[in-house]
Amino acid sequence: MDLEDIASEVLGELVKLGAEDASVIAAQSFERMVRFSNNALSVTKSIKDVIVFAYAALDKRRIMGSTSNPSQNALKGFARRLIESCRVLEPSPYYAPLPKGPFTYLTHTNYDPKIESCEEGVLEEYAKQIIDRATKLGGERTAGAITAETSKISIATTGGVTQSDRSTRILLNQRVFVGDASGHGLACSTHLSAFNPLVAAEEAAEYAKKAINRGPWSEGVYDVILSPTVAADLIQHIGEASSAFAVESGISFLAGRVNEEVACDLLTLVDHGVAEGAVNTRIFDDEGVATRDNVIIEKGILRTYLHNSSTAKRFNTSTTGSAGIIDPHPWNLEVYAGDYGLDEMIKEVKEGFLITNNWYTRFQNLRTGDYSTLPRDATFYIKDGEVKYAVAGLRVSDNILRQLKSISAISRERRWIYWWEVTTPTLAPYMLIKQTTITKAVG
Repeated sequence: MDLEDIASEVLGELVKLGAEDASVIAAQSFERMVRFSNNALSVTKSIKDVIVFAYAALDKRRIMGSTSNPSQNALKGFARRLIESCRVLEPSPYYAPLPKGPFTYLTHTNYDPKIESCEEGVLEEYAKQIIDRATKLGGERTAGAITAETSKISIATTGGVTQSDRSTRILLNQRVFVGDASGHGLACSTHLSAFNPLVAAEEAAEYAKKAINRGPWSEGVYDVILSPTVAADLIQHIGEASSAFAVESGISFLAGRVNEEVACDLLTLVDHGVAEGAVNTRIFDDEGVATRDNVIIEKGILRTYLHNSSTAKRFNTSTTGSAGIIDPHPWNLEVYAGDYGLDEMIKEVKEGFLITNNWYTRFQNLRTGDYSTLPRDATFYIKDGEVKYAVAGLRVSDNILRQLKSISAISRERRWIYWWEVTTPTLAPYMLIKQTTITKAVG
């Protein structure tokens, strides 16, 4: 069966067994990956998955489940077990009927048949070019992965929705090493023609070379310039905190702040279900509602939380096309461009750091926004508007809300960022944030 048939088949079984509300999503992913390390190809693999997600409601009892066995008999058994389990649950106070279609869906061009039909050897050739470029620019070793992914998805709901979507993406995550110094590079695109991994390789190699010469620094309060990679990590947590589910659960630093100032007026943040080049494009959410553009922060003012039909009912508002059946969430985040260049930002810094990459972002308190993160790879000390030398062993220890109100510059340049540290694709700029607390990550 194709995906449309699978979704319709499971929906029909659920209704036949007594479901009053149901949403079924059948999704197929096909991934080709090439990994390289120590300047040589190390792993190539292909993975094809089919998974079926189902939500059902009966007498206000709600249940969700998934299966990766798409055979007809297995799907019938899956539906039967789901309804049997649902009948013994307590009625949910959070039940809301699924929205009724039809809906008008956006169209997009974020599908490239050249990525889906990516022939054997294409990714390997990219990897060889990346390795060659990095070593020619002075890199001693390089490691990373290139992944080409195709996603197809179909939905059927008791709200009268039957719809399908498809998208592609190609991703590079790379590090280049010179001695014990390193630089990081990323590239992501929905089309092969727009994928330029050599730029990422060049940047990673240049950062690694510049990071060799390290100097001293002390703990204190500094101005920091976040690269798009680091800014995207910060911004994705704002997207997560804008979920109405996070607000209700007491794990959002944006709770109770709608229509209040939460950032400086330079910051506008929008979530897109569909956007040019967005690698998590979806025309419908998990309830079948058309995705849309949601302005989360407008010139520093928090304008909305993200909702599914259940949270919207409790907040006395409308769904924002952001379901998650349980947890509404952002799809693709965009920070509006500013009017600074990177060099102009550096000149604005009396004393501070340029942070090009980070990892291990952890919250001490999700409700207040207290967190820390570790800069990794190349980080540079800035004094009197000039980059002086590289530094290591930093930890950013601060509060997101304080930082949002301390943004003093946003760059014109922006990049789509998506990798294992940034799981919500984000079109992010460089950002200059004043008075950030920097502590030692090592003794």
